[in-house]
Amino acid sequence: MCVETAPKSGCRKSSCGCGGHGRRAALPDARAILDLKFGEESVPECGCSGRTCPRHYLAWSGFVLGGFLVLHLAVNLLGLWPARFQAAVNRIHGLGAALPILEIGLIFIPLTIHVALGLRTLGREKLKFGVEKHHHGSDLRQWLQRVSALILLVFIAFHIGTLHCWFGGRFDPRNAFNSASQAIWQFWHGLPAGNPGNLLFAEFYLLGMVAAVYHLANGIATGAEVLGFTTTPAAQQRLWRICLVAAPALLLAGLAVWHAFANGSPSDIGN
Repeated sequence: MCVETAPKSGCRKSSCGCGGHGRRAALPDARAILDLKFGEESVPECGCSGRTCPRHYLAWSGFVLGGFLVLHLAVNLLGLWPARFQAAVNRIHGLGAALPILEIGLIFIPLTIHVALGLRTLGREKLKFGVEKHHHGSDLRQWLQRVSALILLVFIAFHIGTLHCWFGGRFDPRNAFNSASQAIWQFWHGLPAGNPGNLLFAEFYLLGMVAAVYHLANGIATGAEVLGFTTTPAAQQRLWRICLVAAPALLLAGLAVWHAFANGSPSDIGN
């Protein structure tokens, strides 16, 4: 059964939530955009008729990837102490043949599922306010979620392609700190780290971190609603507030990682 709702942003929504039917949502006028509230909740309705909603798979894969992101940041935070970072990398690569299996099962399979379903959703909803489909959170939060998803898609492809050994990346586990610094700060070989081209790629890492932190924070809050972990408005608001508090802490950790490798890059490469 399709349900019509009139969200507080002023845009009408008409959809059961998961199909590709219904009228397309029109962009609000300039005054409506100014009136959008970041924390305002929409009324989600799903028409999957008892079947598992694709958004459930999107949420579960997002939780797995979010856990990996936190672990990845924790390991990279040791870059503040290069010797400890190298020791951690040695332990990880000491897993031997088990490491590729873990990478495929815990990273690449969830990432493939998440990207495929995310692109499917983005293809229907586009970058519009007041989308028709079932979602949780305010229109502004969900619009920022789609924008951050696009940034992350480009950033992850760039990050994996330039660092991971399966794709000819430059990360060397035997020289972990220096090779990571070089990949971030000297993307263009033969040019100094302060060259505008290299600075552009280094700054892109900052944009990727901001997008990742927002996407994770909002994704945890909305994913918990989709999966039924938070079933009351009070519980949903409580989890959203926790995410709002945790997001700056996670971003600060990411900035510390960037600072550690950035500082090490110009003087330590080649030593």
